[in-house]
Amino acid sequence: MGRARRIAIVGAGLGGLAAAIALRRQGFEVQIYEQATELAEFGAGINLSPNSVKVFRALDLADKLHAIGTEPTGLTWRDWGSDTIHNRLPFVDFETRYGGKYYVTHRSDLHRLLSEALPQEIIHLGKRCTAAESRNGTASLSFADGTSVEADVVVGCDGIRSAVRASVFGGEGPHYAGTMCWRALAPTDALPKDYHDRHVNQWSGDGGFIISYYIRQGKFINFVCVRQQPGWTEQSWSVPSNVDEMLAAFPHAGEKLRHMMAQATSCSKWGQFTGEHAPQWTKDRVTLLGDSAHAMLATFGQGANMAFEDAYVLSRWLSAKADDPAAALAGYEAARKPRATKVQQLSRTEVRFKKQHSGWDRLRRQMTFVTRHGVTTSGVFRFIFSYDPVSQWQG
Repeated sequence: MGRARRIAIVGAGLGGLAAAIALRRQGFEVQIYEQATELAEFGAGINLSPNSVKVFRALDLADKLHAIGTEPTGLTWRDWGSDTIHNRLPFVDFETRYGGKYYVTHRSDLHRLLSEALPQEIIHLGKRCTAAESRNGTASLSFADGTSVEADVVVGCDGIRSAVRASVFGGEGPHYAGTMCWRALAPTDALPKDYHDRHVNQWSGDGGFIISYYIRQGKFINFVCVRQQPGWTEQSWSVPSNVDEMLAAFPHAGEKLRHMMAQATSCSKWGQFTGEHAPQWTKDRVTLLGDSAHAMLATFGQGANMAFEDAYVLSRWLSAKADDPAAALAGYEAARKPRATKVQQLSRTEVRFKKQHSGWDRLRRQMTFVTRHGVTTSGVFRFIFSYDPVSQWQG
């Protein structure tokens, strides 16, 4: 079997770019194929927890991440009517406890950081993948424009509606999870000084929950507002909306929270979709990474973080077993699948309790995590944040 040298990545999102950086550091030739015609600004806030910050440190990107990131002082769980804090997780000693800092940043800033760490000529735009396969000791990709390419390994980083996954493994695709979200950005200069504190706040009440935090060094407040809604069919992750529609969806949110939301200057909405954990990530010389393999709800903010973990571990397995690419990809899957599956399951359990906030709800949450997953709710954070993909990649 030929040595792996050429890697073709499908998808220039966060996971695909991180994988390309990690693989190039291990000496591989990498080409990225992205269906979009430009890498435009998109999305809003994103959380980076210590488990993936360790990856940025290993890729020599920690200083650049620090420059674009905002460090919140902790997590809070609040009643959205009274603003009462029910629970708090301070971040003050995170680097000591978990081996890395906790950042929040704008997705576009993070995407730009990763993109600029790569030669732009290796990112091929307007290349919508239609098929991937392994044959005769190589892997190949076909595109909607009629072109095709060959590589030693193909990595599908093309998200929850992955063309690579559908082509190689089939399956039903993602399912609507029963909840929809609004995402909005409000400039802080439209509010009194320190009107929003420096926590990542999780506000809950009757009808939904809202997460808010500073991004771009405190210049904006990022809002993610979630409520149940049956029958959502639009599959876009960013449908145009407006502040009035968002506020109307959360009529019981408290006056302070609604006042902050009302200052938003941009607003979009999307339905939350999830898919079953792929029963198989790898076939011969084709593998999956990130949401294409293990799409999860955003309740613990771990979608991108899991992709960054995947990227580092994949690069190390391919480097360690470059003479046997199929074995390298099988090793990567075996190393990553149990953890990604666990975090996916934890995220699905957590979504039930995001919209509940009484003392009884908190007790039931604790009991549910212990009986279903064998871990306390505080233990969930230790499990997620303490993991070090750099020292525990198991190659």
